[in-house]
Amino acid sequence: MLSYRLKRTCASQRANKENEESMLNRRVQFRAATLMKYTEDQEGNGGLNDMYIRINIGGKTYCVRTELHTHDRTLMHDIVEANHEKRLAIVDGYDEKSEEYYMERNTRLAEHIMDFFATGSLHKPHNVCVERFKEELAFWRIGSEYLSACCALPSDGTTSTKQKHQQHTTPEDDYATDFDGVKFLSSFRLATWRFLEDPQSSYPAAVFALLSVFFVFTSVIGLILGSMPEFQEDSSNAAFYHMMHAKKGTETKFQNADVNSQNPSTFVYRPTDNPSFTLVVIEYICITWFTFEYLIRFTIYPRKMEFAKKTLNIIDMLTILPFYLELCLPIFGIESRFKELTGEDIGRKAQTWMGAMLVVRVLRVLRMARVFKLARYSTSLQTFGHTLKSSITELSMLSMFLVTGIIFFSTIMYYLEKDEPYTDFYSIPAGCWWCVVTMATVGYGDAKPVTTCGKLVATATSICGIIVLAFPISMIVEKFASAQQKAIESEQIQQDSEARLSCPNVCSRE
Repeated sequence: MLSYRLKRTCASQRANKENEESMLNRRVQFRAATLMKYTEDQEGNGGLNDMYIRINIGGKTYCVRTELHTHDRTLMHDIVEANHEKRLAIVDGYDEKSEEYYMERNTRLAEHIMDFFATGSLHKPHNVCVERFKEELAFWRIGSEYLSACCALPSDGTTSTKQKHQQHTTPEDDYATDFDGVKFLSSFRLATWRFLEDPQSSYPAAVFALLSVFFVFTSVIGLILGSMPEFQEDSSNAAFYHMMHAKKGTETKFQNADVNSQNPSTFVYRPTDNPSFTLVVIEYICITWFTFEYLIRFTIYPRKMEFAKKTLNIIDMLTILPFYLELCLPIFGIESRFKELTGEDIGRKAQTWMGAMLVVRVLRVLRMARVFKLARYSTSLQTFGHTLKSSITELSMLSMFLVTGIIFFSTIMYYLEKDEPYTDFYSIPAGCWWCVVTMATVGYGDAKPVTTCGKLVATATSICGIIVLAFPISMIVEKFASAQQKAIESEQIQQDSEARLSCPNVCSRE
């Protein structure tokens, strides 16, 4: 009886095993038939939806479905969408028996690449060189911006890498967003804005940008040359120049003196300087160009308030505004002040000159803001500005440390040195100036301690200054280097993307 039951159990197990093998064979035959049908049909129409192909990567076979591939610029997209003949030109080989396309790539990296095509999530394998992984991404034409935040490459920064990459690589999308809802001459205004903002958009745009840079350099050089006596003309108000004589101590007085006096010990203040006629003409031409450029940008851009708040546009305004304000000075009574110089009160003459010319000189100093116009055409300057903006925390920490150290050491130095004869530390603010110079490791030498304790405090101040400045500055430099590398990589990806768009069927190896 027991023997009969054992035989019956063995027979049942053999039957179950045969059924499983039969079902497995039917599945294999069904898949083979499906793959064969897909391959035969694809040779004619270039690809069918909801079908599969077999790809062998480094000895491991993957069954790929076409509808999963939504990344149009990747190499896998080209393989799936191509017909059989075009695939043979892309892959490394084809096995007719197993109907597999073979690609000679690293199997370990291929697992993560194929997982990205299936799920849309890209992760970097552990213990793999970053440069090697970048090479694999470049082969499959996958941008590093698709990497998940947990696997961001060292040069990719934070989780906002994809957004920043898109800002660098697709400026046209940003321009189109800025002009959404514009009805009046929308196409013309958008094209003009691209022409003004993107020198790489066309050859005329590049010429326009170079011309703007030329005018910036010309105006700055003109301002520099205008400060030299060789490029100045005598002022019409030269008869009213005055010399200031400084006595040892706090008393000062103004006296009439020969305006052509060459004694440098008595010449302290010259109210005006007039550049030559040639430099004035150059200044007018440059300002005309800057004004024209600013008005065109302001007219084209649809959101005026947003335009006025942008940093580069504020710089443009500071470039031209001082020039026109200086032209308007007679309207505000500056000329009437000049007439007061004919009086006999020498002190009032000097006061009038200083008050009037202070306004003029402030406006002339503001003209130098035009040098920052170069930031519009320099990626490095823009990166530096973004770095400073993102380093507010580090800069605030640096300022707090400096203020604390300056107040602490200057107070100590004041109480240690105030009783010494001819001391330079006659007040705490005077000690603050010395402390700033010492902590910044400049050391002008205009103020110095004379006591032993004061010298010891000065040594501690210098060492603390080095320590305080080292940490925040190193972090800021690291941020700048990372941002610069990121900008370079984004520009390279943009160029590669444009090249693939112009020739999409070219293999990435070429």
